[in-house]
Amino acid sequence: MSNCIITGGSGYVGSHLIDHLIAKNIYETIIILDFVKPERNHSHGSTKVEYVKSDVRSAIDPSPFKERGCGEDTVIYNLAAICRIPGFPAIDYFRTNIRGAEVVCQLAEELGCKKMVFTSSVSPYGKSEELKTEESVPQPEDPYGSSKLVAEYIHKGWQEKDPKNRMLSILRPGIIFGKGEQANFTRLYESQKKGFFVYPGRKDTKKACVYVKDVARACYHFSKEEVGQHLYNLVYEEATAIQKICETVAEQTDARKPLLLIPGPVLIFAAYCILFLGKIIGKDFAGIHPDRVKKVMLSTNVSGQKLALSDFNLKYSLQDGIKDWYKDCDQKKLY
Repeated sequence: MSNCIITGGSGYVGSHLIDHLIAKNIYETIIILDFVKPERNHSHGSTKVEYVKSDVRSAIDPSPFKERGCGEDTVIYNLAAICRIPGFPAIDYFRTNIRGAEVVCQLAEELGCKKMVFTSSVSPYGKSEELKTEESVPQPEDPYGSSKLVAEYIHKGWQEKDPKNRMLSILRPGIIFGKGEQANFTRLYESQKKGFFVYPGRKDTKKACVYVKDVARACYHFSKEEVGQHLYNLVYEEATAIQKICETVAEQTDARKPLLLIPGPVLIFAAYCILFLGKIIGKDFAGIHPDRVKKVMLSTNVSGQKLALSDFNLKYSLQDGIKDWYKDCDQKKLY
């Protein structure tokens, strides 16, 4: 069996990918490349899991990977990124996501790797009510989406240097929910549980999403593609309305079903007031940031039809995913 390298392997998606690969007994050794040690213990199973401390924002010494037998048969899963919007200065997205793509591709060159899976995002499409497919022209609206789009082109450049021998799969996940997320769906659950969530201006906002365990499954599945470039939106076939998401969360967990709809401008004004109050008293109300309120009001209407027509099938529906997530958390808080 060969080895694989998972950049950002200590993170949310990386941890789930490692669990999936161990369960499948696919690689002899899984190498986590991250500047933070993994919090979870991945020592179970026959697969060795080793950690190499490296930061994708700086040149990576290939020696530790060569010493572990990495070479042309090694698959690189490039998951390293910063993605929380808002959350970082604009320059940080470019330093991590663009520079990181360059560094990882250079590492692949030095090791002679032939296969790479890159997790991008639906963010390059921008927010839109219009349906977006893999053929749509990207129109990123924020530093994260822009940096991810540039990173895609960097990875394509790596594949095009040896097009007859290299395989690149680019996956564009929507909102990824599941155990360890602590982002969009977690904040939604917490606000519903406390009875704070209200629909901001509308209930039909569409959100492209996917369960984290299916992201892990897809990463491995598309690492086996033929030579060339492959691009898939990693989302449900049809984007889900926010009302359906909220009602499903309420059905599958101990959260409450939201009932109220408040005009968007009113909520945005209230969010600015809370943000201002937080600055005065020195408290961070991150979940009520005006930009997050605006995000809930805007659709990410991204099609998963190409994925649905491929030989990969999503195992978890929205309902199944939230149910499984809640089960993983022992029917307690979705953390």
